[in-house]
Amino acid sequence: MKTFFRSLLASALLTTATLAAQAQPSAPAAAAVAPADTARFTLDPRLINPVSMQSFEAFRTAVQPLVKQMTGKKVVAMGEGTHGTAEFYKLRFWLTRILMEEYGFDRLGLENTYGDTYLLNQALQQRTTATDLKPLMQKHLIGMWQNREMEEVLTWMQVRNRTQRRQVELTGIDIMFATADAQLLQQGLAKAKSPEVQTAVAQLLKSAQYNDNYYYKMSDKTFKRNRAEWLSSGYAGYLAAEKLVQLLPTTKLPRKQREVLAGAAKNAHLGFDVFYQYEKFKRNSSRDSAFAEMTKFIASGNHKVIIWAHDAHVGRTIAAADDRSNGGGTGDYIERMFPGQYFVLATATGAGTFAATKDVFISPASIMASYPLSAPKAGSWEAAMSQVSSPLYFFNTHQLGAQDLKRPHRLVGQTVGGEDYYADTQLGVTYDAMLFVRQGTAATPLR
Repeated sequence: MKTFFRSLLASALLTTATLAAQAQPSAPAAAAVAPADTARFTLDPRLINPVSMQSFEAFRTAVQPLVKQMTGKKVVAMGEGTHGTAEFYKLRFWLTRILMEEYGFDRLGLENTYGDTYLLNQALQQRTTATDLKPLMQKHLIGMWQNREMEEVLTWMQVRNRTQRRQVELTGIDIMFATADAQLLQQGLAKAKSPEVQTAVAQLLKSAQYNDNYYYKMSDKTFKRNRAEWLSSGYAGYLAAEKLVQLLPTTKLPRKQREVLAGAAKNAHLGFDVFYQYEKFKRNSSRDSAFAEMTKFIASGNHKVIIWAHDAHVGRTIAAADDRSNGGGTGDYIERMFPGQYFVLATATGAGTFAATKDVFISPASIMASYPLSAPKAGSWEAAMSQVSSPLYFFNTHQLGAQDLKRPHRLVGQTVGGEDYYADTQLGVTYDAMLFVRQGTAATPLR
């Protein structure tokens, strides 16, 4: 399950103990860490704010105290305790709608690659025709976002942009796949006369296609991996992306196009950084810091941004205590980039079902299906939250007081078999608020 939190290189390349050991820098002796408190406990009932999902208006009224904490922020992250719980989509959609309709938030950033998400966003910006979103979602979103609940979100954005003057945008902060980034650069720089630019674009596209194909095949047990070739291609892709990052500021381009291409180059550069780190230092790179760098990019200027990603990423603390490569949660990096301008809401569930894939490496081709969620571990935050009489509620984690000890906190990834992973967590240190659903249901696949 640790690979859920690690960089792509750790999860895909370093698949044996020997290679993993080679990739980790020598670490100082770990300081003594107090064991997590696993005793049964009951949440203070004065913290609980019940929420209704019977209607949008009922929900809007119930969450006003929560929304007020978000409105003045530059970046609001809305986490998910699983990648496949339908209620998490609905609740975050309604919160996103409130922030966009009433408080000027204009960008929704997903845990999805920048270039692919940009291509999907183009369909959301059309004012005269309504494009069928399903095939675009299946092409440009990784499997965990390909559900009816997400389609509802995107349809709302599409309709809003056709009827409102102020546009809202979908964008991406993840670094998994680089082909769409490279294709955007190839198209946007087709008329650039610089040989350096054209050479770099050609190499980036070549490396991106090789790399993405490699990732797609990771779940195929018959796939014969050529690590040496993969590393060489990836490092060449890093150098090409770095060259484009350097050359773009001096390349003549329209302002809006320059911004898009700068995002694509930055995204590819961050994605291929895993190969640079391995080539130069035999170590991991930080996926969380890459998320934060992309968030900083999309939040530039007057934009106010909402982020949808896993709780394990958006929190201010690292999810897996033994994973030193990340250096901290995405939230920790963003907080330092925008001091006092970051708010993070986590979501969690006690029981029910969730959607996940059998693929070891998720891609747009990954098939999601419904699986049962086991009962919460005794002494965990989820076990205590499940005992509250309200089936749906939120609370401010900073009000936990003496109850805010390190306790097991469930973090479910997108892959089958990781639903019993728990990280010892102080909620008040990691998140600003928690939204809890006692009984969750699996998100509904598009197919």
